[in-house]
Parts: sequence; structure tokens; C-alpha cells
Amino acid sequence: MKINFDEVDYKEMYKVGNVIINSDNMLFLVAEGSEYGYVLVNLSKNMVTRAYETLEELSEKFGEEDDVLVHAEINVL
Repeated sequence: MKINFDEVDYKEMYKVGNVIINSDNMLFLVAEGSEYGYVLVNLSKNMVTRAYETLEELSEKFGEEDDVLVHAEINVL
């Protein structure tokens, strides 16, 4: 995996497909839920949050000022 970091306002980085690293060095992928809403996939612990109806609600619950947007390239062999 290749990882690059960008400085973006944390409220703006919660969009589907974005990968975010938090202050605990956990990697999260913002994704659409299976039925409705949006979830965070914890790539470090292989877990998923409950679904939230909007991205704003998701970012209010999990977003922190020290979150960093990550440009990750995942290669599956």
C-alpha cells in the first residue's frame, strides 16, 4: 500500500471513497452502507461502524480536527 497525506479541513474529508487516519493511527474508509446511509470501515481493525443517514452526521460523530486525509493506493494480488 502506498500512502500520501494531505491537509484538508476534517469536515470536508468525510466523503465516500476517502481514507482518513485519526490521532490513534487508525485508518478508516468512508463508504456507503449496504442498505442506506454511510459507514466508516476501520481498515486497521477490520470493523464497520453503524450506518448514519448523512455524511454530515457521520463526520459529526467521528470527525476530529487532527484527522488527516490519506491518498491510499491498495493493490490486491
